Amino acid sequence: MWSPPVFCMGAAVVCVGLAGCSGGDLTLPGGDQPGQPQPASITVFSGDGQQGKPGDLLGEPLTVRVVDDSARPVPDTPVQFSFLGDVSGAALDPATPVLTDPEGLATATLRLGDVPGEQVVVAEVVDAQLQALRASFTVTAVGKGGGDKGGGNGGNGDGGD
Repeated sequence: MWSPPVFCMGAAVVCVGLAGCSGGDLTLPGGDQPGQPQPASITVFSGDGQQGKPGDLLGEPLTVRVVDDSARPVPDTPVQFSFLGDVSGAALDPATPVLTDPEGLATATLRLGDVPGEQVVVAEVVDAQLQALRASFTVTAVGKGGGDKGGGNGGNGDGGD
């Protein structure tokens, strides 16, 4: 048969056990903002290795993917695309930082520089509090310049293709 002193001791053990599990010291991964992933890496997603004539607009945009330490996409992260060194005649659009989309992707279009050769573009997560998170693209201008800047399209002059 059950006796009250045994019940009291059992209840005391349960209370002490629950007190040790209070949520005050509980620390979850992800810092101060649970549910807000933080950028841990940036990688080239597409657009690397393209070639075109000097001055041409490349056919495929340069795209990077930003993920957290669990490989989940990080949306709304500013990414700056820039040339490594001075590349005469080259342009990136947009020239300002791009926010990643819900899939963690950021994209820029590129017009090759005027001089044949390799051109390197660096995409970097913009955040002074983070370690340097960078990815780079190498594209190549081949052949003679001119691209699609002026000079017409070589058609019959009626504006159509």
